[in-house]
Amino acid sequence: MTRLTADIIWGVPDDKLDLDGRLMKATGKTVKGIAMEAAGLEGDDYDFSRFSAAAVPITSGLGIIGGFAKSVDAIVTRLGMRSRVTDATDVAGFAEATRDGADIIMMSDDPVFMAYNTRERAYTDNSWGTAMGYSVCLKNAAGGVEGKDVLVIGAGRVGAWATKILLGWGANVSVVDIVYEKSESLIPLGAKALKDVEKAVSDNTLLLNAAPYIIPGEIIAHGSIVSSPGVPHYFDLEARTRCKAIIHDPLEIGTAVMAVNSAAYTIKKEERA
Repeated sequence: MTRLTADIIWGVPDDKLDLDGRLMKATGKTVKGIAMEAAGLEGDDYDFSRFSAAAVPITSGLGIIGGFAKSVDAIVTRLGMRSRVTDATDVAGFAEATRDGADIIMMSDDPVFMAYNTRERAYTDNSWGTAMGYSVCLKNAAGGVEGKDVLVIGAGRVGAWATKILLGWGANVSVVDIVYEKSESLIPLGAKALKDVEKAVSDNTLLLNAAPYIIPGEIIAHGSIVSSPGVPHYFDLEARTRCKAIIHDPLEIGTAVMAVNSAAYTIKKEERA
């Protein structure tokens, strides 16, 4: 998981990126709708106001990312949950959230960003949440992926999860990574490992970019759909001209999927009862 910085997430708390509007245009769904589909919940809307959430600032490792907890709090609030940032940090913050009865606790250190459902004692990891969210975006923007060729760029945690998810939906998945052995490790899942990044990009029109790779516009095929959680994020004018859709945000899609999926542990348990 690439470490975010304050300047990358600057527009998240106030929704200056108008992500709902951009997602509706590209996928036909809002952030909430994407998150609900990712979590396996029916419909595009749900009243999450009965769930309370707490974002806990974490100081360990490289320390607090400016605006991160505030951004997570804003994202969860936009989903309709009752959310706040804890006054305390780290373990004290977790204790505060638990003491105050939070149903979902959101927290991140350097290697792990998670949403913990205190009712069900189950958590959702950001690598899965990001992969699932951006795979759902790609699927909706493409009108389905079953039987279609999809390229996953990057075979790290998010890329590996995306590969599994897309294969599960019946896509023909190829994976490319600057470290070929990482792509090769996904062959047993049913993926095809490629070596030439630029040729792979040029030969495909459905791309999930899970790497810190800025794709040059001149190698992108016309009409491509790029679902791109990877940061840093930049597409030049040529890329934007050639692409049918470019889907990206620095934090919200993955975080929304985490929060909704964590709530879904409780919702699905109640439905089974």
